[in-house]
Amino acid sequence: MLPVRIGFLVKTFPRLSETFILNEILGLEELGWDLRIYSLNPPAEEPVHPAVARVKGPVSYVPALSRNGVLTEPLKTYSAQAQLLLTRPLKYVAAMVRYFRGNETPRRKHFFQAGNLALKLERDGVTHLHAHFANIPAAVAEVVYWLTGIPFSITAHAKDIYTTNEHELARRMRTATGVMTCTEFNARYLRGIAETGVAIDRVYHGIDTERFSSANEARSQRAAGAEPLVLTVGRFSEKKGLEDLLRACALLRDREVKLRCVMVGYGALEERLKELRRELGLETLVEMPGRLAQPQVIEQYRRAAVFALPCVVLENGDRDGIPNVLLESMAAGVPVVTTDVSGIAEVVEDGRTGWLVEPHNPAMLADAIAHALSHDAEAARIAESARERVEAEFSLAASAQRVDAKLRAAVNRGLAKAWEKDGAGALSGEPNA
Repeated sequence: MLPVRIGFLVKTFPRLSETFILNEILGLEELGWDLRIYSLNPPAEEPVHPAVARVKGPVSYVPALSRNGVLTEPLKTYSAQAQLLLTRPLKYVAAMVRYFRGNETPRRKHFFQAGNLALKLERDGVTHLHAHFANIPAAVAEVVYWLTGIPFSITAHAKDIYTTNEHELARRMRTATGVMTCTEFNARYLRGIAETGVAIDRVYHGIDTERFSSANEARSQRAAGAEPLVLTVGRFSEKKGLEDLLRACALLRDREVKLRCVMVGYGALEERLKELRRELGLETLVEMPGRLAQPQVIEQYRRAAVFALPCVVLENGDRDGIPNVLLESMAAGVPVVTTDVSGIAEVVEDGRTGWLVEPHNPAMLADAIAHALSHDAEAARIAESARERVEAEFSLAASAQRVDAKLRAAVNRGLAKAWEKDGAGALSGEPNA
């Protein structure tokens, strides 16, 4: 049995808003994969999911440039570049030319990181690199491949797909040994720009359905309050459509619909949202507690009567795939109101597992929230159907099995390509148990 050691390349680890990556790592380790995690950025000062403590693989942070353009570890970085130039001059020069000519916005930082990472992977005995996100991590993985021949695969998500130059994206997919993405909507888009023969697979993210379904036991307690809770959770970014939610809350207040709203999250849009809350006179109606760790979020699910997330598509193409918080709220038995954007309709079926409204339409959003709050029996039926859908199709176990199969295939394609290059036959890659 051939030992396979996988490097997982991510932007930042751990990151509170990227539980899907944490869940995937835990699922693959449970199945016996030998993983090493490489983060292009150090973690932010934010709460950490308790499950991070269960990760077995070591985490390494790749030296790069700080925000002011200064090398964080100059000796190590320049030493790595010199070593690569001296030991593989042709590959190094070719990689440099390919990177700086072949990318729309090449950055010295990422090329330096690729050099540091290339040598680290070789020292760690990594035989395959898997990049989460098709933009920066995949760009770094591609340079590492040019420098070392270590094959790589990609998981593409949302913003990284629709804001990356199509030519660059097509080239990275062609070079990679496999591409996964989290929605069928994404998969169709990627197949439309990829060359014939590129393996592109839809693999839904998984969540810990048991952890969130425990919140369903408190459903009757949620309904008993005089002011039912409308909840949203997520980063405060424009694509979440949270300004529309604030405007919908104002409309509902003016209609004398009893409710209160909690917006859990943080991000670049926070001050703008707070200013709009003041302008609309919603300070006493809408609470913004900031970022919360998962146990605290689950407590909010226990109290919620409706979960609202009115996602939108931005002018630059940025959008969500299937936000994990929708899956979490559905697993928790909370009826969801959201928008028909990207892959959301693959899990939220209007009138059956939730309600779908038009993006950028606060009035329609307000109508759907009011309907959910005033039709208890229908809301309970929809919430139960949604919970069953998530438990059947989006559990951690189901997702891990799908990722396992697709990653195994990507590893085998990389091994076969390398073996053919050396004039031998194909190999069967198996995880190191």
